[in-house]
Amino acid sequence: MAGFLNRIAEGLFFETDRRRYWDHRQFGLEGETFETPGPNGSVISGLWLKALPQDGKPLQGTVLYAHCCTRNMGFHLPQVSWLVPSGWNVILYDPEETGRSTGKLTLNGMVDDAEAVYRYARDVRSVSADKLVLFGQGPGGDALLRLLRRHPDGAAAIILEAVTATHRGWMIRRYGPGVGHLGARLLPDSVSEDPIDALREEKIPVAYLYPGRDDSVPEKEMDDMLKALPENREIWMALKEKHLTSFGYPTEWRDRFLNFAAKAIIR
Repeated sequence: MAGFLNRIAEGLFFETDRRRYWDHRQFGLEGETFETPGPNGSVISGLWLKALPQDGKPLQGTVLYAHCCTRNMGFHLPQVSWLVPSGWNVILYDPEETGRSTGKLTLNGMVDDAEAVYRYARDVRSVSADKLVLFGQGPGGDALLRLLRRHPDGAAAIILEAVTATHRGWMIRRYGPGVGHLGARLLPDSVSEDPIDALREEKIPVAYLYPGRDDSVPEKEMDDMLKALPENREIWMALKEKHLTSFGYPTEWRDRFLNFAAKAIIR
């Protein structure tokens, strides 16, 4: 019974599915789907998008994107499709139990999922760390932050959007007294590593986007993340933006992203 309740509490962080959404060809993009071995015999499914620079833009590098664990990567294609004509290759993927990926999605396991895709980027696509930018939203950013604990110099920079500071803090502040405290207590004891712990150790440049109208992460959790950012940081206060609107539509934040990423790969 305890394991069942633990699973329910942990599942509140995820709203994934296996439905079909956007296809990269609908955006006029060139890409290849891939599968790579994940933890505990699972298979992680992903997509490689080839950079197609336009308007004289140079070839830049590669962005490894981890979505916010809602729906699946097909739904989130608009979050990164605009990077391709700006000269960036993009790797996106589904964590376990999402899209065509197998296995069971957990807070700790999603870091191993990110590790599997990181290894694909480095070993199969031969992406060097100094040309790799990590981009994560919500739980995806959580996974990438904790991945960098294993590879402190494993990328040129990381861009985060609406990433919570702590798992139990998110539960309490999102669901309030009573339900929130119960949910926090029901999280597995193995969930002991929080995003804010990894953030405090970051050595590479970090950009944190704070969407002011995003109700997926409590404001106080994002406030705590801002306080923990390392010196080499940028803070993007997108106070008018809602959940997934900052990069899903043409906004100034896309330009901020491109400028930050370009500076990171030539530093």
